[in-house]
Amino acid sequence: HARIVTFDKGTKLIEEDGPGHSMFVIIKGEAEVTVADEDGPVATLGPGGVLGEMSLLTGAPRNATVTATDAVEALEVDKSALANVLWMSPTLVDRFVTMLMKRQRELDKMYGGVAWGMLRPGKAELASMIREFLQTTE
Repeated sequence: HARIVTFDKGTKLIEEDGPGHSMFVIIKGEAEVTVADEDGPVATLGPGGVLGEMSLLTGAPRNATVTATDAVEALEVDKSALANVLWMSPTLVDRFVTMLMKRQRELDKMYGGVAWGMLRPGKAELASMIREFLQTTE
């Protein structure tokens, strides 16, 4: 159910505070992550980079804007595709939780404390949020 999408240089893959209906895995190219009130990019993502997962997994608004710095080819995974994968392999939820919490710790360390607006649930609560959100239909 996932699909390959392309973005031209300068195109926004996702926008801060927008809804999150899908996540992306970069196959080719690079993109910069920016956040309002921060000077310059907070990260650069290349092949293998994952973006938009927190919004897709929880329904929360996007926490950053991601802009292609050159042509980007990415795999787009929407809610129904991810829900199907997680239904077939429920242990993946725990792996996503671990990845999200690790990313949050890295951001907190990089920005000297609590990084910009990310959710702060515990591991069990985050796993529950993901399971509950993915069971709802849009």
